[in-house]
Amino acid sequence: MNIDLKADRVNCQRCVLRRAMTREDTAEAIVPDALPDILRILDTRGFMCLRGKDSSDGRISVTGTAELTVLYIPESGRGVRRIQVSIPMELTGDCPDDLGDALITASLTLTGADARTVNPRKVVVRAECACEVRLYMPDTVVNTARKDTEGIFFQARTETLRLPVSVSEKTFVITDEAAFPESAPAVGEILMANTALKLESAKAVGSRAVVKGAAVTDVLYESKEGGLCRETLTSPFSQIVETDAVGEAADFDLTLSLTGFYASRSLMDESGGDALSLEIHTVAQCVAWADVKLERVTDAYSVQNPVELAVSECQVELLSGRETAGDEAAISIPTGERAARVPFVTACITGQTVRNTGDGCVMTVTVLVSAIYETGSGEVLSAFRRSELERRLPVDCAASARVSGEPAVTVTDSSIDVRVDLETSLAHIESLSLKSVERVEVDEDRSIDKSGLPSVTIVRCPGPDLWELAKAHLSTPELILEASGAEPGSVPEKGTVLLVPRM
Repeated sequence: MNIDLKADRVNCQRCVLRRAMTREDTAEAIVPDALPDILRILDTRGFMCLRGKDSSDGRISVTGTAELTVLYIPESGRGVRRIQVSIPMELTGDCPDDLGDALITASLTLTGADARTVNPRKVVVRAECACEVRLYMPDTVVNTARKDTEGIFFQARTETLRLPVSVSEKTFVITDEAAFPESAPAVGEILMANTALKLESAKAVGSRAVVKGAAVTDVLYESKEGGLCRETLTSPFSQIVETDAVGEAADFDLTLSLTGFYASRSLMDESGGDALSLEIHTVAQCVAWADVKLERVTDAYSVQNPVELAVSECQVELLSGRETAGDEAAISIPTGERAARVPFVTACITGQTVRNTGDGCVMTVTVLVSAIYETGSGEVLSAFRRSELERRLPVDCAASARVSGEPAVTVTDSSIDVRVDLETSLAHIESLSLKSVERVEVDEDRSIDKSGLPSVTIVRCPGPDLWELAKAHLSTPELILEASGAEPGSVPEKGTVLLVPRM
């Protein structure tokens, strides 16, 4: 006799691969004919644009472009000029080769960039980038239900777990005429415009994620009076991403990535004020977590006939909680001489790693702080410093850090001291193996030999769960409590003497 216990299946997503990849590439660039020769390189900055992602034939590939601006001092020694350089980059790695339905999330970070002159008309530009990639496969958890059958007993478990239920993405474009403040010095020439995407919130509304954030564009420009100036232009956005998570209790792991960025100077209306026309191409990659109610038969036995159990097993990730924490980092950039003016200072995270130390985890965050400054004699220079910050984390904790707010700057005789505020997000994730009894096969042609089993056994309670004790002695938890004079449904203390009657 076969007893089929299948009830239904609950859809979820299973993370089958987490990988960190790095890449370094170089490219040559020629100074455009309209620009003067290079005296010296001042600085190289930029950002990464995600172009594509794919997994096939046991390989995973993420492609992107490093969009870089090389700032240089021209041969005259006065002013600053720029060269725009794009470097295509592909990051690859091994992955399982049977991932036809895999869904990929990927984020690219520019971790380093510099340039050197070959001659006054040519430069070699180098870019380093890092990629965090995850692969998800659609999966199901089998719900099973006990069936009343004489002489057969089922152990059932009902629980609510927060599981990843969908992986989705949405591409969109942010367009804006971002005006410079009226108090800002009049714009002469735009030297550099780099943008970064900031996530402010992601809230569940029905089966959708309402995503709000802003594109924050740092602009370095030369004023009409000839000085270097910086402005930060903010372009807010709100988008809806479709998910399979239902209910306002759902939450999201959401990654915003640039796929393209275009900026050009424009004039605002009749006022003639300065503005920047922005077109920012973006992809939002969303992993949705939701509470899933699971009802499973985890074990079964018979007191009459031998049985065999058909058990299914599913590996899932459980999100048990989130938290955020704030940190502050003080980083000093050596300058050699006192900076008379610091028009441009930025701080960004170029690397994050988490390692297990046995008694916990340690997160290492690499922060790059860089500055463009002017000396008392009017010379324009740049300097930077990388700093590694460590923080202890709980075990089984996914962590990510970001710079929050603007860095605070203090100038000394030989350094630029920068205070950076960091926000760390922690997600407590556990890996679970969920087993369900899908079918019980009863051998009705044989009976269990009870000749060596006494009708009553006296034991000390091994713990609060009497299931294994009852199963071993062909009894039931209810019979054990009744024979021992305990209240029905009570939990006997460990070590309590119990009477275990054979059924």
